[in-house]
Amino acid sequence: MKRPDTVGMGSASARSLWVVVALFEAVTPGMSFSRREWPPHVTLASPFVVEAPAEDLARAVESAGGDEWPLRVRFGGRAMFGARHDVPVQLVESADVVALHERLAVVLETMPGFVARDPRHWRQGYRPHMTHVPTVAVHTGDSRELRSMALAELAGPTATVIAAFDGSRM
Repeated sequence: MKRPDTVGMGSASARSLWVVVALFEAVTPGMSFSRREWPPHVTLASPFVVEAPAEDLARAVESAGGDEWPLRVRFGGRAMFGARHDVPVQLVESADVVALHERLAVVLETMPGFVARDPRHWRQGYRPHMTHVPTVAVHTGDSRELRSMALAELAGPTATVIAAFDGSRM
């Protein structure tokens, strides 16, 4: 993986809530959006905290990124996620995405102070999926390519991209 583009790493708290996602289109550091209106993405590492500087976290994510970009995914059936089962998702089938999740888990879980917000969604409980976005229609059997990866800080209702790894440069 090439060096990440980063922004604002000095301002991120060591106890921030983080997430790692793969996207179909590149994003840039500093982009912020409502957590309810993410660009289409596949979550690679669900929300977690670490007691490490953002720069170290970005390097750890980069180290797990691998060289197999872009990642081809095939969409499976629909499901409902979330604590109340009210979040519509499209399941994703990809051995490469599962392998990337595992590499991220190995690296992130060894960082100081690592805590997964919901450990049931890590390792054996990981189910690759794309949260439904009204402007994106995919059907069971459709295939697409994930082209980039991002580390985002979650603060209240907002997600901010802190580091972006563009697959076209990997």
